[in-house]
Amino acid sequence: MLPATVGCGRPACSRPPGQRGLPLCLCHPSRLQRGRGSRRGNTCRAQNGSVSDEFLPFMPPQVSELKDPAALDLLRGLQREPIFVPELGRDIQTAFIEPSASAVHRTAPPVLLLHSFDGSCLEFRRLHPILSASLRTWAVDLAGWGFTDCGFGDAGAKDQAVGPQQKREHLHAFWKQQIKEPMVLLGTSLGGAVALDFALAHPEAVHSLVLLNAQGFADGLGSMTLMPRFVASFGVQVLRTTWLRQMANKMAYYNKPKFATNEAMLAGRLHTWLPGWQDASISFIQSGGYAITQQVKDVSVRTLILWGRNDEILDIAYAQRFADEIADSELVYLEECGHSGHLEQPEQVAKEMLRFLGLQSPEETRQPLAEVSS
Repeated sequence: MLPATVGCGRPACSRPPGQRGLPLCLCHPSRLQRGRGSRRGNTCRAQNGSVSDEFLPFMPPQVSELKDPAALDLLRGLQREPIFVPELGRDIQTAFIEPSASAVHRTAPPVLLLHSFDGSCLEFRRLHPILSASLRTWAVDLAGWGFTDCGFGDAGAKDQAVGPQQKREHLHAFWKQQIKEPMVLLGTSLGGAVALDFALAHPEAVHSLVLLNAQGFADGLGSMTLMPRFVASFGVQVLRTTWLRQMANKMAYYNKPKFATNEAMLAGRLHTWLPGWQDASISFIQSGGYAITQQVKDVSVRTLILWGRNDEILDIAYAQRFADEIADSELVYLEECGHSGHLEQPEQVAKEMLRFLGLQSPEETRQPLAEVSS
């Protein structure tokens, strides 16, 4: 995943106060699919090494490079279904992971996981299986990102708008079609801004928020919004390069030798090989991005703020600022954890969420999850 830093897109670009990060500033088996483009394939890999029958047919051939069992398991459960979005006037082939049928707390509110800037459901390859054992847990790829298809690969579709407003309405349409009850909305990094924006617009759909090293106090995309299309196109192509992805990897984790691996880089950029990825990314840049600093104080739902104390991308002061501005909030620091707690400490994130929802005691939160569940 990549942090959405702000500046001009050059190695020496400027950033807003308190904003650290990359110099490039772009900033459970599932049921059979229904609808166009949603067929699940056979789960057996062909002997010749082909993966065409193991995953959904739209998956890029680079999926064959992945070896991480958690990433492969999540991709086998990936679905696509058409979600009609009035703001876009058409169905969006929406990629998501649905809950496990074996979740223990089936009367608890469902959970929806929102990935970071230019990310995908693959970010939750470690957290989703852990949470799903206890809670009905979804993950979705937002319009214009991940494996969701907005049609940018179609002729004449490259100029459609897919900014914050369209992402919000896509998320609302997904909630209405799939979840249909107030949910716990977890957003990580820029996904936190998405979650905040959605909770402000549709509080009836949100039971509570979980902000995980969330973006929220760096508004917009600065001068990038004004870049000519050919310049924006070049910047977007840089987003896919190995060197930039590896730099992002190293900044995202506290335990870099364990987590900042080539495998993590491959998983993080897999969706960028899909048709239309470049045009979708340019569309978001031209939208101006998220600007919600002045609205954070208006968040009315109960909020858990989880923050990796060793974050090298966002200033740790943002954590306390969220706690100060959101009236009904609680702040928990994750020790020896960087920007990506959902990947570096998924078990602790899950336990803090269960405690927050009243499903674990503070004592149980300090125990290994296996002991709590036994």
